[in-house]
Amino acid sequence: MLTKAVANVATGMTRRRIVGVAGSAAAGLTLAACGASGEQPAAQQKGPVTIEVLTRNGVAAPDGHSQFYDKRAKQIFTPQTNITVNFLDAQPDVGEKLTVMASAGTVPDGSWFGVVADGNAGREQAGKGIFKPLDDLAKKDSKFDIKPYFKAMLDGLTVNGKLYALPTHAHYGTNVLYYNKNLTDGAGVKVPDDGNWTHDEMLEAARKITRKDQDVWGYWPEWGLPEFGAFWVRQFGGEFLDEAGKKVLLDSAEARAAFEWCYNCYSKAQVIDNLFREVQGAPLNQGGRRGLFGLGKLGMFATTPGLVAAYRNPAQQEIKFPMGIALFPKSPQGRRGTQASGSGVGLTNTKNQDAVWQWLKFATDKDNGIEQVFGGAGSPGGRTDAWNDPKLLKERDPIYSTIIKTFPQGAGSLRLAANNRYPAVVKAANDEINKYFRGEVNIQDGMKNATNAANVELSR
Repeated sequence: MLTKAVANVATGMTRRRIVGVAGSAAAGLTLAACGASGEQPAAQQKGPVTIEVLTRNGVAAPDGHSQFYDKRAKQIFTPQTNITVNFLDAQPDVGEKLTVMASAGTVPDGSWFGVVADGNAGREQAGKGIFKPLDDLAKKDSKFDIKPYFKAMLDGLTVNGKLYALPTHAHYGTNVLYYNKNLTDGAGVKVPDDGNWTHDEMLEAARKITRKDQDVWGYWPEWGLPEFGAFWVRQFGGEFLDEAGKKVLLDSAEARAAFEWCYNCYSKAQVIDNLFREVQGAPLNQGGRRGLFGLGKLGMFATTPGLVAAYRNPAQQEIKFPMGIALFPKSPQGRRGTQASGSGVGLTNTKNQDAVWQWLKFATDKDNGIEQVFGGAGSPGGRTDAWNDPKLLKERDPIYSTIIKTFPQGAGSLRLAANNRYPAVVKAANDEINKYFRGEVNIQDGMKNATNAANVELSR
């Protein structure tokens, strides 16, 4: 997919999304941050500019977000803008690395903004002033359109009423079901790709697939917060956090029903032999559900649409059997859980803010939102126009359009801790929830203990 884009650059066919940027160093860098009145930004770069962007690990990896954007910057962005982007790998993660750099006074020009992954520290760091607001830059840029971006993700990237990042990728949650067609067909099971069946019908199908004597299992649920757990609780009509992010709500009938249903897949239905099973010898050394699925020994498992990019890649070496992708079934009450998730990129140093703004727009535009699926960067961009693109639906999978149609109101809200201690809140809850799944406590005590422990972190 990159070859065509490079050819376009070579023949002078510039892309429409990079606007207001002069084509040579002699002309300088004129930004699209000018409003209708012709107001100019305070700090305008002249000539070639180099910016540093801290990113999640993997710039030199064969796939992933970082390698994709490194390639795109070199092949498209820099030739068109005269802005060179140097990516910095983050160790051990973006959140911790950026905090260390800020303390040392060596903050980069821009950075990955983690919300529920990649360090989870973006909102906390925005509150401390490490990230800089983008509102004025967006307002002055008369050609910048914020409407296509997922509202739920923009909300997650907004702190104290100010926008600090744009989403590089996003999805609707862990509501995508991957299934082995050899196993489903062999068991006489028809999986509706639009998810138009129920949990209990899926569980019955998983029973038909399960063959204990051959170590073949029907379905292996995943429950950990923040993504899987929030999905399950919403499937049953509950919430992980209140809307203000100040109270954990797991000690509820809905949450208990959600986690109990997952546990019963093992304890009663026995469609998986061990909820904490270790998997070895799988293709690409994958573990867990993905590994057991790759071995052809798991009929169904659910996660985000991020795996569509990997599984539908014609060159993939992980899946050796016909595979289907469907929307997860409805709960017994007809509900469907959805929670927006993803990450973004933001401004951390105003010295080269105009150049960084150009990069932020490029990295989060429609073209990259589509091409990153083909380039090994997982889910599409955090914007509806990317998810509905015909090329993506035809050459990868129609599941993206299915999700858009199923949730016309958009991805579910991303409720985050008001004190920006989301990682600590999530860990406290998961530690207690796992005791239930290990059979150490009953469901009532497990949910009560999880709620109390997480609320302690929320009160700090």
